[in-house]
Amino acid sequence: MAVPLLLAAVLAAAAAAPPLPPAPSPEALHASWTGVRLSPPSGAYTPEALLADLDGLAAMSGGAVRVVGRGSSAEGRPLLALAAGTGPEKVLLWSQMHGDEPTATSALVDLLSHLVATRDEPATAHLLSRLTLLVLPMLNPDGAVRNDRRNAQGIDINRDAVELQTPEGRFLKAVRDEHSPAAGFNLHNQGALVTAGRSGPQAALAVLAVPGADSEPDGPAVRRKKGLAAAMALAAEPIAPGRVARYDMSYTERAFGDSMSRWGTPTVLLETGGWHGFREAERLVRLNFVVLLEALHALARGEEAAAAPAYETLPFNARGRLVDLVLRHATVHGGRGLPPFHADVAFVRPRPFAGEGRRLDGATVTGVGDLDHLEGLEEVDATGLVVAPAPPGGAVSWEKTVAGLAARGLAKESVLLLDDDALTRETKAWAAGLAITPWTVVDLVLFRKVEKGYAVDGFVRDGLLTK
Repeated sequence: MAVPLLLAAVLAAAAAAPPLPPAPSPEALHASWTGVRLSPPSGAYTPEALLADLDGLAAMSGGAVRVVGRGSSAEGRPLLALAAGTGPEKVLLWSQMHGDEPTATSALVDLLSHLVATRDEPATAHLLSRLTLLVLPMLNPDGAVRNDRRNAQGIDINRDAVELQTPEGRFLKAVRDEHSPAAGFNLHNQGALVTAGRSGPQAALAVLAVPGADSEPDGPAVRRKKGLAAAMALAAEPIAPGRVARYDMSYTERAFGDSMSRWGTPTVLLETGGWHGFREAERLVRLNFVVLLEALHALARGEEAAAAPAYETLPFNARGRLVDLVLRHATVHGGRGLPPFHADVAFVRPRPFAGEGRRLDGATVTGVGDLDHLEGLEEVDATGLVVAPAPPGGAVSWEKTVAGLAARGLAKESVLLLDDDALTRETKAWAAGLAITPWTVVDLVLFRKVEKGYAVDGFVRDGLLTK
């Protein structure tokens, strides 16, 4: 009789349990961001501005956000671990262990602001009753000050999980060891010129169920990681359709995400990419805000593993296809005194946040020739146009060049009175050693052939086409 009675009691209790409040939709969270946002328009905090916003948020939160750990960077800047929620399941979220990867830092501040502002609403109250979030918003303030991937010691913190030679790495490890979180979110920027699959659009985000071993058997931890990664991808779909990829990386023992999974904290990686267009940095912060909250709600409801099958359908990150600008089918006077030729010309531009990509000194030519394998975020049909290196020194230098040509009777009313051979010679002279060749930082001048010579049609300055 005892077993049937116990079963009946369990079923009665389950029937009496109130239904869970509905989780907010991605669209609702996306709309709510503007009302709770604290993050700067640039999408990047200075360490001082971050501390000011976190102090203000904690002070007005009524205890909903509190500091639970303090440390110091290699150069003595403060490291903070904050907590939100009182639930039994602890979740660790850390950002900007690479100093030049700031997007998720801003998103975490906005996420905490949202939790404070909506703490009395049923969905948020349920999340905070089930989870305790442990948030390290900026793990590498010394790198952030220098816009550098590494810390002040010159060490990549994300490759210091075994040796623990960085104070920042030791702080992260200490927080994990003290709280034994049941899930982790490792938050980064991967660079902008990445696509979701070989033929897909620019990847705004990439996710990875971070392995904890070279060969990891399936089980609850793996399903949790895959489910959380997939939940973020699914949350992004209504807002940025097709723009989430699966990060392609094998197990790396000395990396922190892999080590977290190995130590018993199933961890997912979220890498912010690019989303070309108006206010790109803000849109990416907002998208991070949405997908992180959706994943946390799924975790609080015990529903994270349900999305795991969708993880295997995500296209992998693909590199090598996307550039910033392609001029198609141009006639090129390359700057070395050689005869003109027909070619495409591709550019990439430097960005404030390099991610894992090559850091550039300026807008750089990355390809010349048949570039059908590349796709530009901006593409220009340069059929009928002649391109040549512009004189170094910008618009003022070009004006001086034209004035010098005019003084020799070779320019009049912005028309260069030159034939092809003369343009080849003059281009070499004013280019002053620059040439349209890969990995050269150079501006271009674009001409259109007219009856008496060549008229200026526009410029490519700093990798941007101008008229």
